Amino acid sequence: MTAVSYLYLLVFLPLIVAVACQIIPGRRFSFWLTISCCFALFALVASLLPQILIYKNIGNDFNLSLLSIALEFRIDVLGYFFLLLMLFLKIVILLFYNSDIEKLLDEKNTRIFYSVFLINLFGLVNIFTTNNLFNLFVFLEIYAFSFFAISSLSRDQELLKISFRDFCLNAASSLLILFCFLATYLVFKKSSFDQIMTDTNMFVGSSLLLPSVMLLFLTTAFLIKFFPFWLFFAKMKNTNLITNFLIGESMFIKGAVGFFLMLKFVYFFFGKTFLFDVLNLSCPIIIAAITLITFSAIGVYQQKHLQSISAYLCLSNVGFVLAAIGLSSVESLRSVFFYALNFSLVNLFIFIFATFMKRHFDTSSIAKISLIKRDHLFLVFPLKVVIFFIAAFPLTPLFFANWHMTYASLNPGFEASVLIGLVAANFAYVDLAVRFIDATFSEEVVDQKSKSSLGFKNYQFYFLSFWLLLFVIGSSVFLAVFVNNLSTHFASYLLSV
Repeated sequence: MTAVSYLYLLVFLPLIVAVACQIIPGRRFSFWLTISCCFALFALVASLLPQILIYKNIGNDFNLSLLSIALEFRIDVLGYFFLLLMLFLKIVILLFYNSDIEKLLDEKNTRIFYSVFLINLFGLVNIFTTNNLFNLFVFLEIYAFSFFAISSLSRDQELLKISFRDFCLNAASSLLILFCFLATYLVFKKSSFDQIMTDTNMFVGSSLLLPSVMLLFLTTAFLIKFFPFWLFFAKMKNTNLITNFLIGESMFIKGAVGFFLMLKFVYFFFGKTFLFDVLNLSCPIIIAAITLITFSAIGVYQQKHLQSISAYLCLSNVGFVLAAIGLSSVESLRSVFFYALNFSLVNLFIFIFATFMKRHFDTSSIAKISLIKRDHLFLVFPLKVVIFFIAAFPLTPLFFANWHMTYASLNPGFEASVLIGLVAANFAYVDLAVRFIDATFSEEVVDQKSKSSLGFKNYQFYFLSFWLLLFVIGSSVFLAVFVNNLSTHFASYLLSV
């Protein structure tokens, strides 16, 4: 009962705090209320770990026809892992951009920002905890609308145009998703993921036309809705603070939600049997994955600016998740766990470090890292540590991810072609690490000055976000055995549903 109570508190707390931010005046109070809510949610989720490992899912349904539609929530191993990760990313992003947002917005707009941020968080939490198809659609729309509302606070006209295109694509993808959910309910009389899990072969033996069309629609919708990286590539070098906030939110939060839904719909909605035995989609998925991995490896090798490099690293991780789904084995799905960690932690660190450089030096070029070293050695140490994680040193998340992916690919047959992508990606990773080393340890004296002092007092939240990320990234090494066991639970759960 305690776990269930925690679950409902987790679901509704952001909405309650969002209202409080509008009622109680003061921009600083709104910030501390919002960040406290994020930490409270993270603590609540972390406290559920023992129950998740034992019972695999936690939830409750009131079993009343009206209430069960609106108040049916459940958290399983898959949702738990992504929710915990996303709450941590929200904390880091909010800390990092706090001072910039408050400089850009007045008190009224600042309070609006934090309220909308919390509504966005409300939608995000419910995406990972809802157990109903139609509820999932509603919460996806809440998340999309609140993201667009945040972008409307920007004073960048070009960004507003891009955000409007993103909103239009979201609307189109939402129609495709709604069509698929309605078709599922009308044909199979099921809207709960628990009910779908009881018959993982629900499409086997039926006409292949409807499920094939649904698969095509959902694939298109998810690609448009959660991976619109191309929309923001042109704005990567923009110095607008809200622009960088939205790019980070789009790349890391929306991208991770896309990861979650890909896995949920492959293993809960369609099922392994239908996708890999009936439709034989393993080879097309692997081909798409190798193409994406190779393209991103070339992009990482050619780019000199950190934010663009971070974007290509995200594309590389998307490719490897696709490859893991195509292989669909215990080892490949264990690699998904580590690629998601690398995607969310290491790539985010590179992105916010690049944003910090642009904030103070109007550039995110690798060659200018020595500027940071000159002004604040305290900030360079996290960057030096992250080099080991970029180069996939032993016990790092990327090392475990590549290890499990290699093991899953060592089979005679087409699956071995994934090794091509692994070689290309790791060549790019090592080259990137070498470039970081050259820039970080360079003794070159540069005359360029920062736009403002880098004192800890003025930018304490910047430094706190860097060191918070470093602490969690480093913990993944010191707790390697525990993290590896979590990856086993993660993969086993997906293959057992």
